[in-house]
Amino acid sequence: MATNKQTTDTDTPRHDRDDDSGRRLPGPWTRTVGELTLSYLPDAGVAMIPARVYPSSTEEDWRPHRHHLTDAGHLAMGCGALLVERDGTRLLLDAGHGRISGEDPEHFQHAFDHVKNLPASLASLGVDPSGLETVAFTHLHDDHTGWARPDAVEDPRSLFPDARWIVGDGEVRSGDGSGERLAGGFERITTVADGAEISEGVRAWALPGHTPGHTAWILDTGDGRRIVAFGDAMHSPVQVEHPDWEVVLDHDRDRAEHSRRRLVEYLARDGVFGFGVHFADQQLGTVDGTGRWRPWTDEQDAR
Repeated sequence: MATNKQTTDTDTPRHDRDDDSGRRLPGPWTRTVGELTLSYLPDAGVAMIPARVYPSSTEEDWRPHRHHLTDAGHLAMGCGALLVERDGTRLLLDAGHGRISGEDPEHFQHAFDHVKNLPASLASLGVDPSGLETVAFTHLHDDHTGWARPDAVEDPRSLFPDARWIVGDGEVRSGDGSGERLAGGFERITTVADGAEISEGVRAWALPGHTPGHTAWILDTGDGRRIVAFGDAMHSPVQVEHPDWEVVLDHDRDRAEHSRRRLVEYLARDGVFGFGVHFADQQLGTVDGTGRWRPWTDEQDAR
């Protein structure tokens, strides 16, 4: 039987006290699903400007999706990491945003919130980051590599001094130098091909487009279900219904759309669920029979 423990941070966003963007961002949560214990470790939250993230969308397009926006009209996106535990082994998926000031948002961002929480989130679970042996990345953008960078803490080996880094091989082959962002650079990186199993019940799924080697991680729960940690293949539940929407953050927009369509099709299968790290307060869910994102419910927890 699955268990569920969830807390939600309801603090007022620090950069704009009249803005409510933070209320859509989750605090740390832990769920046991089959043989897995999954823990979300928040690190930052960003209030996005919808029409700038999705420049092909219009105000009219967003009217049916107002429930995904804050009262101020922003699209809240969380940043953080997912800790996966099975039979005493631990695997971290992505490494959060790291040390950001939050004072200089990009043109598509309204404000930051919940900054620098991942180390505290690990501590709350009694997890010593120096004991983590493996960190697997969906891709190597700054908001996914934060605490694995050499400038993350005083120790240039990062918050995870003894961990090996696992990255989809297409991410390193791109030749953009992104691997050098990680502490230790290529000496600590293990690249894996599409379909490779990196630990028991965890395998790579290449979903390129957002970056050249963007990789989702498929988790076998051991009870017939699968959970896909899909990184930035989608940034918002709205994309389930609009995989054709252009995303300003994507490296190759055609390939990214193709990957989104593959992902949505897979999430619509029985027993398949997704973890969208940026999906605000609807991170776990599936695609229902109407083609919409359906958040995780108590019914799933009871299995």
